[in-house]
Amino acid sequence: MRTESATAATTRRYRPRSGAREGRPPLRATSRAVFPVVVAAVIVLGFAIAELVLQGRSAHELGGIVALLAAAIVAEAFPVPIEGVAAGRTSLATIFIVGAAVEYGWAPAAIVGFGTMLTVELGSRRGPDRIAYNASLYTLAGGAAGVAAALSSGNGLAATAAAAVLGSTTFYLVDIVLLTWVITQSRSQPFVPWFRRAVVSTAAPFAVMTSLTVILVVLWSRSPFVAVALVGPLVVIALYQRRVHRVLESLRELDRLKNEFIAVVSHELRTPITSVYGAAVTLEQTKLDAERRESLLGVIYRESARLVRLVDQVLWASRVETARIEPNIQACDAEELAAAVVKAAQTYLPANLSVDLRTQESLPPVAADPEKANQVLVNLVENAVKYSPNGGRIEVDITRVDGYVRFAVSDEGLGIPEEDRDRIFDKFQRLDPELARGIGGTGLGLFICRELVAQMDGSIMVAPREGGGSMFTFDLPVA
Repeated sequence: MRTESATAATTRRYRPRSGAREGRPPLRATSRAVFPVVVAAVIVLGFAIAELVLQGRSAHELGGIVALLAAAIVAEAFPVPIEGVAAGRTSLATIFIVGAAVEYGWAPAAIVGFGTMLTVELGSRRGPDRIAYNASLYTLAGGAAGVAAALSSGNGLAATAAAAVLGSTTFYLVDIVLLTWVITQSRSQPFVPWFRRAVVSTAAPFAVMTSLTVILVVLWSRSPFVAVALVGPLVVIALYQRRVHRVLESLRELDRLKNEFIAVVSHELRTPITSVYGAAVTLEQTKLDAERRESLLGVIYRESARLVRLVDQVLWASRVETARIEPNIQACDAEELAAAVVKAAQTYLPANLSVDLRTQESLPPVAADPEKANQVLVNLVENAVKYSPNGGRIEVDITRVDGYVRFAVSDEGLGIPEEDRDRIFDKFQRLDPELARGIGGTGLGLFICRELVAQMDGSIMVAPREGGGSMFTFDLPVA
């Protein structure tokens, strides 16, 4: 049973760690666990092959073993996420390996287990130490399941079900014990707490696997062809669980974004509201000279404008996401659009910052929605101002590129790390989420820009600016 968990490392396939390189430690770090397991598996596999050859299985039996091997490989390669189970994704390969153990004995089960894990691990291009250990683990677990299943005597339904339960339980215990052993050896930690955690996190998948194994074995004992009927329900279960898991993951992400949005907006609202309230109370309760009054009125004006911009961003984000606004595409003067934005920006610029507009001669009209194009430019210029705390120069350039008009907003500010250039156009993504540099924002501006540009059949991108800073460009079609 393969499971992958964020909370229980012992439920993963062998993935040891060391300080040298994540996931690829020196083999000596776990040699006390890896070496004896691999040696034992080689011995068991050798005896299993010899037993299979010497017994001279019929073509019917060999066909059944191959069918179970193929089913196990597919199940191992495509694990199923079981919602509500701490172990995460669960492989259904256990069903078919234990089925081989009950129906054909320990030798075929060991070979099926080895072939299953070896094929999947090689296809995933794992390291040789991990391939060897995981293939050995399935070999030993499959062989042990066959030995345990043989302890159930009789040919009735109860005996067949008991053999399946014994086989599944043995496979599970060998799997968990060996995984826990190699992980505790690699981390120099006690075995019992890790083993207990592994059992708790995988108890539900184990119960599911055991029940399905009993069904498979009972059907297979009647007729292998009848057992094929189990494939349909298993596929449906797997697809349904994957779909449910994706939907719930999306809901969790939405819930996380909602909480982040509330936290961000609350923080962004608090500062301007406090400033406006403080200035208003001071004006009301204190007699001030003309200079102080003008200063406080300026605070109220600036912070009120900031509140307006914040509310506008939230409204725009809601409108573009719900597609409640249709673009009103018309021929627009690109230079006139940009000039209005630059002129407005110059009214609130810090003293150490400047905004310049440069345009190419004989620019053609651009096919755009004037309101949306204006909003995109406003957001980009405001971002350039915000991320230029040390001042500098902001340039807005307009040029023609093939059948498009290109708007470029460049600054000499903090710049954007390469690893962040893709994510910054997503909702609530900020370069300074912890406000370590004192730069606030909702993380909605660039998301709005991307959506609005897309609605006008354009494209937007970001690149580093020579000498430092960033350059955002968006292209809109020529009218």
